[in-house]
Amino acid sequence: MGAQVSRRYKYGIRPKKYFKTKIMPEMKETFGILDFTYQNAYQLFKAFIEIDFDNSGEVTVQEFHQFLGLKPSRFSERIFGILDLDESGALEFNEFVIGIWNFCTYDALLITKFAFDIFDIDDIGKLQLAECEALIRMVYDEADADPDLMKKIDADQDGEITIDEFAALITRQPQILQPAFDMQRALRNKCFGIKFWELATEKRKDYFASYDSLANSSWESIQKILLIRQKEREEEAKREQEAFVAEAHERMTEHKDKKTEQFNEQQERRKKTMERIRAKELPEEADEREHWAMFAECKSNMDAECTFARLSWKIDERAAMWDLLDKLKSMHDVTMEAQEARDIALADGPDGDAKADAYLRTKAGKKKILFDTTVCYGNMLHKNWVKGNALQRVLAPMFKPEGPGQVTVMARVAKKMICGNKGDLDAAHTEALGSTTESYHKLEKEKTRDKYFDARKQAEVDFKELTQEIVELFGTRNTRWERLYDQDAQTTYLYNWKNGKTLAGNPAICEVCDEEIEEVDFKCFNCNTLRSNVNQPKYKGRTPLEDLMDITYLDQGKKNDEGAFLGRSKSDDDLEFEEEEEDQKGVMGVLRSKTKTLKRTFRKSKGGAMMRTFRKTLGKKEEGGE
Repeated sequence: MGAQVSRRYKYGIRPKKYFKTKIMPEMKETFGILDFTYQNAYQLFKAFIEIDFDNSGEVTVQEFHQFLGLKPSRFSERIFGILDLDESGALEFNEFVIGIWNFCTYDALLITKFAFDIFDIDDIGKLQLAECEALIRMVYDEADADPDLMKKIDADQDGEITIDEFAALITRQPQILQPAFDMQRALRNKCFGIKFWELATEKRKDYFASYDSLANSSWESIQKILLIRQKEREEEAKREQEAFVAEAHERMTEHKDKKTEQFNEQQERRKKTMERIRAKELPEEADEREHWAMFAECKSNMDAECTFARLSWKIDERAAMWDLLDKLKSMHDVTMEAQEARDIALADGPDGDAKADAYLRTKAGKKKILFDTTVCYGNMLHKNWVKGNALQRVLAPMFKPEGPGQVTVMARVAKKMICGNKGDLDAAHTEALGSTTESYHKLEKEKTRDKYFDARKQAEVDFKELTQEIVELFGTRNTRWERLYDQDAQTTYLYNWKNGKTLAGNPAICEVCDEEIEEVDFKCFNCNTLRSNVNQPKYKGRTPLEDLMDITYLDQGKKNDEGAFLGRSKSDDDLEFEEEEEDQKGVMGVLRSKTKTLKRTFRKSKGGAMMRTFRKTLGKKEEGGE
């Protein structure tokens, strides 16, 4: 078996190519079920071609007997007829393969069953004695059966024999079916040899013993065997597919986890870099920190008890404290400018890169990159095709978007089909990544500028509050009053170092003219300045301070050099604006109206006349130098 076939087969195709292109795709599953290797299957095909002399694709009964080197008999012809599944009178290659495997893997019991099934037409598991005699005549190809042999077969003389009885008899006397065993041996020798089929028979017993029972016919057995093997193959294929999918998912998950770990490590390195940069103190920060320490020391010195003997020292400390506060204001602006420059550099570097990378890993980021890549790719194609051949020049305008941030249908199609070269698409992707990163840098820089803009506004508020606190505690920069300590009386008092005047307790001192404001006065009548926020809590008059101050809003006041929070008088424009604003505020509008009425009433009353007389008298005294 397996000699080299030199002639061409059907359609003039050489056997090897015909087997590979025609037979193997159709019967690959069958060969796998029957446990035939590719080489085994090809050897059977060459044997089939040797038998099929006329290249008809079929083996006739005569060609079959000639291949086996056996004389045709009714038994061998009956075997051929059973192998001929479609009853066409000839074996096609698939019938030949299945029949060869089925018959050559029979053991003695299955051959017995095979012979028994030939005459058990009604499939009842029993043969009449006449049917059994016909079986023996056919096996031995003789006109009459041996009477002695028939007596042995019908041992109980009941005129019929079951499959079990027949199988037991053949087990004791196998020579009864010797022609069938001889035919199997001849077929085994022709195809692969005795040892090959003995091993295949053992495999059949191990894998398909339950299907080769006496209750099944020979062809039912092979059909069930093929079915179970096919099912096993499908399950195996399914397991392999599931294993492949699981492995691919595991690899993908592992790859994703690795990428995530690398990304997290990169982000952590960037974070540490930024922390290290921010932790490193700027020269401006160090200089400002030193001056804040000096300011705190001056403030502490101003808080300390000071006797008259150390008056000059306290005056110097006051001047130093206010000079440091002014310097700290300008220094803080310089420090924030340096901090802003540093943070903008970070936003344009590792900080912006980190946030851009984190965004690109999100669903929205991936979608944006895909869109930007398409836009860039369309622009590249438009730019290149404008200079291309005639067809490209015609198509080029179809890639140009109508406006920024738009993409054409042709650009989307071209990206999917990669109309240009792969390098252009990679370049477009790189450009899109760079554009997204650059936009994040720009966004982070804008956020940084907004942050420091708000910080400067807050710093102004903080310095105003600090200035007010200093004024409340120690007075203004130019005040001539110093709080000294009287060791004999064990108390403090205010001392005016210019005129030598002293004041006990905690009187109100005008921050504009540096004169004392009486407890019952709602403003400084020396300079016509309303009480500041510092001095308002020291008011002890009977009339509510708010009403009195509201009345004098119509008078032009002088501005205090320490700022609006010190209680400057309001101009007519200010009053008009505030009144218009209050008139629009429901209940507050009603209160404003009542206040206006109170003003008019006060002007017409005796109190108003007394106030005007007091002002004139005070003015004359000032002109006379009293």
